[in-house]
Amino acid sequence: MKIKEAKLSNREHIVKVTNRVMKATLALQLMMAEIDDVEDADLTPVEQLKQQQKLIDDVMNYITDTLKLNEKEQEKLDDLEFSETVEIANNVILRVQGLSDEDIAKLTKEAEEAEQADDKSEAKQA
Repeated sequence: MKIKEAKLSNREHIVKVTNRVMKATLALQLMMAEIDDVEDADLTPVEQLKQQQKLIDDVMNYITDTLKLNEKEQEKLDDLEFSETVEIANNVILRVQGLSDEDIAKLTKEAEEAEQADDKSEAKQA
């Protein structure tokens, strides 16, 4: 499949959804879900920092390995905000799992609309 990430380059990245890529995708999703679960746990500040550092490393490694980024693209990835990096990782994950760009755009739009509705509801309650 072809995946284009404009924040990294103008080229289309050819991704073959091998077992290795699918395992890496699922491992990253599992790690992200585990971090969400652990956020409520009592971690020391050092443990929290180590966890955040591992998350950043794992997300960046996933993008680099899956899209086979060259050195210039890796430098661009290093200079992105973390929220942009997670957005790219989520997009790659969804594409690897079979969603099209159109499907992802539709999901993103629905999520943004739901978030706006939640913001309006919270504003009325305040």
